[in-house]
Amino acid sequence: MSLSVTLLSGPRRSGKSKVADLLVEEVFDRRPHYVRLSAVNGGKRPPVEVTPPAHSCGVATAQWFCYESERIFELLPTLLAAIHKRDRTGQVIIEADADPALRHAYPYDRQLFVMRAPQAMGDVFRSSIQAARALQDVLDDTAEFAAEVFGVDHGQGYLDDDTREDRDLLSKTQIRMFLDSPLGDQLATRIQLRPEFHGAAESDLILVNTATGTPSTVVGRCCRRLEQMLASVSGSSVADRSVLRCDPQDPSDPGRDDLVETLRTLCR
Repeated sequence: MSLSVTLLSGPRRSGKSKVADLLVEEVFDRRPHYVRLSAVNGGKRPPVEVTPPAHSCGVATAQWFCYESERIFELLPTLLAAIHKRDRTGQVIIEADADPALRHAYPYDRQLFVMRAPQAMGDVFRSSIQAARALQDVLDDTAEFAAEVFGVDHGQGYLDDDTREDRDLLSKTQIRMFLDSPLGDQLATRIQLRPEFHGAAESDLILVNTATGTPSTVVGRCCRRLEQMLASVSGSSVADRSVLRCDPQDPSDPGRDDLVETLRTLCR
């Protein structure tokens, strides 16, 4: 028997906490354990002098941890092992900002990604020129490859300061051959996204939260492109992974029911 762990991530102020409330109130059939993670070098800090309610707070336990990115691979399994010791079949919600180090820090049962309604496609996706430059950097530099694909932090001496090898650049033919491979296809797809949205490529559900930001005609185009990206990365039908848009706090929003049902299916 083991925990069921949900990673709920996304950029700051995208509405993740509201989605966590929805999971607690309408999705899980028992009180989950809630964990809020914040990076030491990030802007999110625990609330000061706030005492959680002793009863009827909706969760079994609630914890807040500040972490260093290079140690999250040690911290997170230890933290979850402590919860498992108390509740062997518990549900866990981990809420965190869009830190690439978290993407592979634990074998999550499901990943949910929440983002604001974009005002322009450039809010989410790199331009063709930016993507081409990033791709060339990745092909030339091992550290950049690790950062883009695996979220490995190569700052602060984590790797050698000069990780770019002194070698000839790849030819157009070599690049084309690499991009035609399964790894190259996934890399080319992921690199279209701006870094803070890389977690979306590995998520089981992407929610475009129309309660944050001003909904625009761009939202539909963005959702369609995200659906295409998920289908390309996963190699499966879009039905296996969802891109939804709604206001999770508005019961009258027609997309909210779809969101709740999709979450119930994922978390069953």
